[in-house]
Amino acid sequence: MTDQPAETTPLRVAIYGSCVARDSVDLAGGSRLSVADYVARQSLISAGQDASVRFPEDPQVSSRFQRRMMEADFAGDLEPRLEKIAPTTDLLLWDLTDERHGVHVFDDGTVVTRSIDVTAVPEVLEVVDGARHVAFGSDEHFALWAPRAESFSDHLRELGLFEKTIVLQVPWALVTVDGRETPLSMGTSAIEANEKYRRYFDHLRDLGFTLLELQPLGVLADPGHRWGLAPFHYTQDVYEEIVTRVLAARENTSS
Repeated sequence: MTDQPAETTPLRVAIYGSCVARDSVDLAGGSRLSVADYVARQSLISAGQDASVRFPEDPQVSSRFQRRMMEADFAGDLEPRLEKIAPTTDLLLWDLTDERHGVHVFDDGTVVTRSIDVTAVPEVLEVVDGARHVAFGSDEHFALWAPRAESFSDHLRELGLFEKTIVLQVPWALVTVDGRETPLSMGTSAIEANEKYRRYFDHLRDLGFTLLELQPLGVLADPGHRWGLAPFHYTQDVYEEIVTRVLAARENTSS
């Protein structure tokens, strides 16, 4: 009888971020990765900031997922969710895509993320328009974000997740697979976004995080992507490379 290859248990992956990490797992993870939890559309600045009383009672949201993500962001529930799943999580994938629109700071100091969902729901947008918008990439945004990154790294160490965390430093694609320049996202070009992100990734590297870095000329946007054309919606080979390198890094830290 021919020996059959042993079945491997998929790694349980917690995702903090957005489409870059989630699409990598969904489109290239196959049976090797399973999602333990997915925290999306929540800036690190808004995490731990409970503004849930400000969330509209009955916003007209077409997607239950979008509503859940907005409610989670208003509650700032990142850390308790990670605490809940930490004992059974093999890997935390973190991408910074959802930082791109900045945050709204209310008069009482609470913060919510200016996510793509918030801007699409009039009742929620009306609430956040009453707060001060702090744009991503600005000195003020970085000054708010950097100390949160430091305390987050400490919390991950307490949970035993720091060594299991991989930050995806995947640049926005400059061009599409057919050679066209990628479109702006909320008025920001890929070149501008990549420059804004630089000091955030540098700070995480200084804090000791493991970063998986791809180069701008090594990624292409896919006009046929399931979520549509955007500088951070890539071709399949990008997701395959991310997963291959994530699994290799995980194997190295486990050996």
